[in-house]
Amino acid sequence: MSNRVFPVFIALLLLLGIYLGWFLANRPSFSIPALLNVAGIVYSILAVILLYETVAQDEKLKVVIVSYVAPFLLWAQTVVPLGIAASWFLIRNLHHGNEVSAFGFSFFAYSILPLSFVDATVTFPRIAKRRPLDGRYRRFGLFLLLSGLGMQLVAGLAGL
Repeated sequence: MSNRVFPVFIALLLLLGIYLGWFLANRPSFSIPALLNVAGIVYSILAVILLYETVAQDEKLKVVIVSYVAPFLLWAQTVVPLGIAASWFLIRNLHHGNEVSAFGFSFFAYSILPLSFVDATVTFPRIAKRRPLDGRYRRFGLFLLLSGLGMQLVAGLAGL
């Protein structure tokens, strides 16, 4: 991604987060466990597609996934929750405004550790032994699978 497009990309992700915050705050029935469950299912579906044998054998797809999909997800999972948290200035007086903003900030705080793993081992591996494409691709699939299942587990426990 070029240096000119990157700020526009970040601004669009931030606006998406603000819109999601406003949208969720206006919902009559807002549930954090349900939202976590949806995010977990999306991550799990992405992991299954990513680790599917037909996709896993195509070298061009591996390059696209490691070079474009992983950084996109890295930035989206960082900036969209910040946008949701920042939407507090617009939604604090709405029915679920404070809950939605707190969820956005909490999701951002949770994301720091797993996304640093993705950054250090998939997007920009710092150890020469971890630079081959196949290993980076599989680590990204493992991250998606474990994150998706972890979110679903937390959602299930929170719903008890």
